[in-house]
Amino acid sequence: MGNDIGEAWSVTHAMTERARLSVAHARNAQSQALERLLTEQFNAIMLDVSAELDIVWPACLAFADQHGTQLSNAADRVIPRLVGTIDDDALEHTAVSPELDPLLVAMFEQLGRTQFQQGRDLNGLLTAYQSGAQVAWEHISRAAIEAQLDSRRVSRLAQTLFMLTHDISARTTDGYVREQSERGLVSHRARGELSGLLMSSLPDRNGVLLAADRAGWAVPDQLAFVLLRDDGEPPLRTSPRLDPEWLVVHVDDVVGWLVPWVAGIRSRLERAVGDTSAVIGPPVPITDARRSMRVARIARRLQVGGALPDRLVFVPDHLDTMLVHRNPDLLAALRDRVLAPLDRVPEGTRDRLVETLTSWLRHFGSRAAVAAELHIHPQTVRYRMDQVRQVFGDVLDDPEQREQLFLALVWGSPPGR
Repeated sequence: MGNDIGEAWSVTHAMTERARLSVAHARNAQSQALERLLTEQFNAIMLDVSAELDIVWPACLAFADQHGTQLSNAADRVIPRLVGTIDDDALEHTAVSPELDPLLVAMFEQLGRTQFQQGRDLNGLLTAYQSGAQVAWEHISRAAIEAQLDSRRVSRLAQTLFMLTHDISARTTDGYVREQSERGLVSHRARGELSGLLMSSLPDRNGVLLAADRAGWAVPDQLAFVLLRDDGEPPLRTSPRLDPEWLVVHVDDVVGWLVPWVAGIRSRLERAVGDTSAVIGPPVPITDARRSMRVARIARRLQVGGALPDRLVFVPDHLDTMLVHRNPDLLAALRDRVLAPLDRVPEGTRDRLVETLTSWLRHFGSRAAVAAELHIHPQTVRYRMDQVRQVFGDVLDDPEQREQLFLALVWGSPPGR
């Protein structure tokens, strides 16, 4: 009885083992058949994928032609790894994408770099990958059915394909970001060298043009220095919005921009500066940027002293005031001399007469304009000017002396005073 049971168990075990080996052999044959079919159809698959990609990503065919040998060789690398994910051992584990060959890794990273170099959007390429994967799956799924794969292996095959697509996308994205970062670093360094050259004592025009080409900077006919922070001033409270066309300048403790002087620049600067107290120097040739900076720094000192507006100063609008205020001692001497007749007038009256005379000079003797500016009656203007004439006598009728009064009172007075 015991022998009969043992013999029955042995027969059953042998039959089970033969069945297992038969199934394993069948599955191995299915995998081999699938690998053979995919290898035979690889070029056709790639052509269909390229045709689909050409709709989403027109540069695909050029890329396929350029890398044709690599793509053909890819069959020997990709297909065995793809099919290897559906063997019995692999099915017992969580789906893992087959590791990309180093050659393919380098190729797709370079593709990402090329995409950035040519100014193309990365999202379009990643979308193209998804479209290509869908076309490839149509071929692969038909081959899997022809090779008589069971549903579990077909499912694993689909997972593998789309995980592979994800890995390719990641490699391409990595190449794109690396190129973007490296280009940005190179561009930043080149722009720094360019601004340093422009701010040097004797910049060479040919050297500037070469440096501008390396930095990708369009050379203007003229530029202006925008002073944001002068030597000894506290750090900026806010960060003005730097336009991509503008160069950042750090000279000792002076911080500013070099701005191409082009149409519409004033409104662009007003928006960019915001609440920052800035001085825009005069436009100059590109090899004379230091002169624009020197004038801007003079204007800054006058701005701090109250002779120029508090926030935004365009130096070309205030050259007259700057000329007069350039030397405070000379201006003080001029004011002392031409206003000396007022020393005999009481202080309250003196202030009213100075205010009226200044407005009269500014408006070239127009009584109505003076009245409107000072918010007084025209008869009051006439009365005050009679007092002024009593103080100054014939001075108001002498062109040269009237010019000196104009310098002292109109150009020599801080705005709004």
